Amino acid sequence: MKIALGVFALVLLGALPAHAQSIGGSLAPPDHFPVLPWTAPATPQALNVSGTDATFSPSTFLTFDRAVAVGKADLKAQARTVAEAAAETRKASSNRAKIQVAQDDNGNVVYWPVRK
Repeated sequence: MKIALGVFALVLLGALPAHAQSIGGSLAPPDHFPVLPWTAPATPQALNVSGTDATFSPSTFLTFDRAVAVGKADLKAQARTVAEAAAETRKASSNRAKIQVAQDDNGNVVYWPVRK
């Protein structure tokens, strides 16, 4: 009996804030329904693209099989091995600064060589 009374009390307490979800905040049916104000539909701006870029090529329609083949060829052409990626990273990291600049606790500039 105590369990049933406890469950009833929880359901009643959970239903109390439900009035905030109704229109007007009461359980009585509203006299009118709120309506959004009418606004004119937005007109999208059309863009006119032109230029003299020689590398531009208009898009073309490809069948699915042909598009998959072209995509696989592009992926194969861009694929790099781990060794190639490491060599590029090693080459890029060799262009490091020779001197490091910082500020000490007193606000003075401190220079020191970078350790490799």
